[in-house]
Amino acid sequence: MTTTLADPGPSTERHGVMDHPVASPALRRVLAVAIAGMPLLVPTAPGNVSPADLPILLAVIGVSSWLIRHRIRLRLPYSAGVWLLMTAGAISALATIEVHSTTVIAQDAFLLLWSGVIATALRVDPSLVRVVCAAWCWSGIGWASLLVIGRLAGISWLAGQTLADGSRASLTFGDPNLAGNYFVACLFIVLASRHPRSRTLRTLGIVIIVLAIVFTGSNGAALGTVAGLAVGAVVAVRRSRGPLAALGLVVLVLLAVGVVDRTVNLAAVQEAAASSGPVLHDSIGRSDSSSEEREALFAEGKQLFWTHNLIGVGPSRTKPTLADIPAPYVKEAHDDYVATLVERGVLGGVGLIILLATIATRLGRVAGVRGRAGPVGRAARAAQIAAPQYLVCLGVAFLVSGMFYEVLHFRHLWAYLGLVAGLDLIQQRAEHEPSTTIEGS
Repeated sequence: MTTTLADPGPSTERHGVMDHPVASPALRRVLAVAIAGMPLLVPTAPGNVSPADLPILLAVIGVSSWLIRHRIRLRLPYSAGVWLLMTAGAISALATIEVHSTTVIAQDAFLLLWSGVIATALRVDPSLVRVVCAAWCWSGIGWASLLVIGRLAGISWLAGQTLADGSRASLTFGDPNLAGNYFVACLFIVLASRHPRSRTLRTLGIVIIVLAIVFTGSNGAALGTVAGLAVGAVVAVRRSRGPLAALGLVVLVLLAVGVVDRTVNLAAVQEAAASSGPVLHDSIGRSDSSSEEREALFAEGKQLFWTHNLIGVGPSRTKPTLADIPAPYVKEAHDDYVATLVERGVLGGVGLIILLATIATRLGRVAGVRGRAGPVGRAARAAQIAAPQYLVCLGVAFLVSGMFYEVLHFRHLWAYLGLVAGLDLIQQRAEHEPSTTIEGS
């Protein structure tokens, strides 16, 4: 479902072809800066406001003004699921008299608007796909370079290392897991869009990004990357060789996983990593204790869900509620699925399912698009991602990461969702608008 705001203005024609406005150089720069500035998350103000929000807000204002000036409607492609999540959050917050937790709902609205602005801008001017992807890839490589340099040179403030996280680096994210997830997104955007265009520079950039992911020590990011690549390979085989070949690859992957599970002593690997250098010690070496913590959090979250009413305890209220019990392990849920059910209740769970279904539907269309002839078709074809299966990889990586930490309020997630929706809307425009309009008809 797509919500549209503002009345659509009249279409104009020029030389018999549908005329669509082109973004100005200033607007392109504003959008590129907003994409590049997403990692600037420290310091954090009340309401989780960070320096990254200023360029995002400017981009929202700039694009919205551009759309209003040309009387073009703003599209919010993920509105159905998000409205339900917001409604469920408001109901649970008011029912539990935790009005201050409604600030999380404002964050939901802001991020939905951020993705909608990107999606609509890309649909109106498909050349902005290149702007978004290039800005994301080049800035991602730049941020990863700073982290790697800081880590290798022992510059803790540059790498974003703290005593609490040991050797794990978080750059300007304030959380190594958040940093790791961002760099996974950068990796798949680079692979999907093939920016930089030079194969040598692109390969070097990929190596730097992978090093940054390793230095964050995020097991969730690593697992998400592996799962994403596996699903992406299946999608690529499905596109090139058909469903039977894809099914065969799925069987081979499952067999490989089974063989590894039966033949590799994972406990021994964890013990060896724990007694190894700081990189392995703070990643694979801590996976056993990390798993135990998450099992405890899952058990507590499940108990909260069943012992409280079906409305939920309120957005961002998992930790305070556990502290009030008191629970043996007081922490946030670190799991989008558990947190949604516990904090926003059954209605929130329905909203999350609708949101995930909407994302999957759009990803499926984007991964299998084919351009058509004509001016609009050529624009859609030019805006297409070179290797869209990697966008599916990234979607799977986010899906997996949601089991380890709460990704629904990650700014780069909603930028990615805006990109996916924009590509889908471009293709829909190419399919439904006539490629040429005969003058006088």
